[in-house]
Amino acid sequence: MRSIKWKLIIMYLGLVLIVMIVSGSYILLSLRNIEIEKSRKELELYADKINIQVIEDNDAERFQENLLRTGPDAVGIHGNILDANGDTIASTSTLEGPYPVYNDQAIIAAMYGMSSFSSGKKSTDSFALLKEWMSYATPIKGEDDKVNYIIYTRLDAGDMRASLDQTTKIIIIAVAISLFLAVIMGYVFAQTLTGPILALTRGAKNMAEGNFEQSLKVRSSDEIGQLTSSFNYMASELTKNMSEISKEKNRLEILLHNMSDGVISFNKDGELMLANTAALEMLEVDKIDMDFSTFIREYDINSAVYLDMGNEPSKKVTFPVGKQFINANFTPYYSVAGQIEGLVVVLQDITEQKKLDDMRKEFVANVSHELRTPLTTVKSYTETLMDGAIEDREIAMEFLGIIDGEADRMAFLVRDLLQLSRFDNKQVHLDITQIEMNEFLLLTVKQNKIHAEAKRQVLSFEPYSENVVIYGDRDRVGQVVNNIVTNAMKYSLEQAVIKIYISEEDSYFKISVKDTGMGISREDLPRIFERFYRVDKARSRAMGGTGLGLAIAKEIMESHGGRLTAESEYGKGTVMTMWFPKEPPKPQIQEV
Repeated sequence: MRSIKWKLIIMYLGLVLIVMIVSGSYILLSLRNIEIEKSRKELELYADKINIQVIEDNDAERFQENLLRTGPDAVGIHGNILDANGDTIASTSTLEGPYPVYNDQAIIAAMYGMSSFSSGKKSTDSFALLKEWMSYATPIKGEDDKVNYIIYTRLDAGDMRASLDQTTKIIIIAVAISLFLAVIMGYVFAQTLTGPILALTRGAKNMAEGNFEQSLKVRSSDEIGQLTSSFNYMASELTKNMSEISKEKNRLEILLHNMSDGVISFNKDGELMLANTAALEMLEVDKIDMDFSTFIREYDINSAVYLDMGNEPSKKVTFPVGKQFINANFTPYYSVAGQIEGLVVVLQDITEQKKLDDMRKEFVANVSHELRTPLTTVKSYTETLMDGAIEDREIAMEFLGIIDGEADRMAFLVRDLLQLSRFDNKQVHLDITQIEMNEFLLLTVKQNKIHAEAKRQVLSFEPYSENVVIYGDRDRVGQVVNNIVTNAMKYSLEQAVIKIYISEEDSYFKISVKDTGMGISREDLPRIFERFYRVDKARSRAMGGTGLGLAIAKEIMESHGGRLTAESEYGKGTVMTMWFPKEPPKPQIQEV
């Protein structure tokens, strides 16, 4: 039933069957009505004959004799004469009395003065056999318009019924023969329709597989033939269009591969679509065989870049590749319906520009800002001393102490700047050794316990249940741990609890420092690792911070193949976590 051919055949057979049933039923009903009408006329004629030849010319005593001599014009008709009460006084069914007693609706109607005809009445004949009869009764009235006699004629309907049954059999045989012929004709008819359709279906399938060089034979000039002609025209036009598209594609590929900018394209599922020669050179690879997620992980691209950028027109990200800095411009492209179809990444080598920008950001924007306050302080106190305050030894010594502290602060700032500069220029050498962190952290707690007790703080460490060995530069790791612990004590109030503990995941050991200090707001938390960024600038400067400690700690952790993360709830405390890989790191920073 999935094929249109069989649907057409079944519909054709159904139509033929309905027509034959309707026409056969009509013929049978018409024949039956004709036979009944014919029988009725014969019964009426016989009744008139009995009236004329028996009743009008003879007395009642001779009715039986004359009735037997008056034969009907048709075979099987019986005649009867009844009195006004419906009792039989003469009958062709018997030679002498007693005569049959009849109980028929036609007789009752005749007793009331009306002629009547009935069919389908069953009763027994003279041999006591049950038969179906058609009967006619008509009254014979006298001069006073009263019913004197009733002429009752009836005809055996068995012959008519047999004739109708034979006709029914003939019609059924005709229907069967017609259905058989209809199957053959329907199959031929369906084949003429479905044959070209199947050819068109095969042609469309071949076209979908890329075979445009095909032409179907047009076998007729009807709608199917016109459809076949249209299909051939479509195949021809598609061949031309595909040829033009192929030429245009070749031109675009030549243009892309000769561009100085790198171009990479991903579809909406993140699969790589194309990458030109410049992109391969900038990424320092021979072939790009990765999806979008692998691409952004491989080059450590900011996680804010995602495949479905929504309504964002574009997003720019800068990332290092070897000694180069690449600027990637991520731009989505859309379908006609406005749905995102994929992403185009345009790569530009901005190594020189990046170096200049870094220098400008480092020295112009930040260093000048950080040096302004201590220099102003040194200048103002020096001028005060020069104006005569130096004569008062006590005041002079106080001012000189302040100048010395500001000089130390500038020295710390310069030291941190130089250290960050070495990381940026890959001039830091890591002396990788094995460090047992339980022992290392116990020593760190011991070194800082005096400072914690001075603020009445509780500094504790819970040793891990087994040895925790990491691979790193002891001095650099100590610098990170001390920075985190010092910050926890510095930004926590008195009687605060600072807890150091170790946990692990599949690939990392995690060293966490949890405090109950002031915490960091949600707005400031993402920026605490930026250089010179302070949550509370006035308080940080008052505590002697340069704003570079966490930035340096983050650089050190990343140089070890790990990372530094922070979780905080404002007013309740902060958890700083150092992630150290379990495997020995592959040095990413080499001494130049």
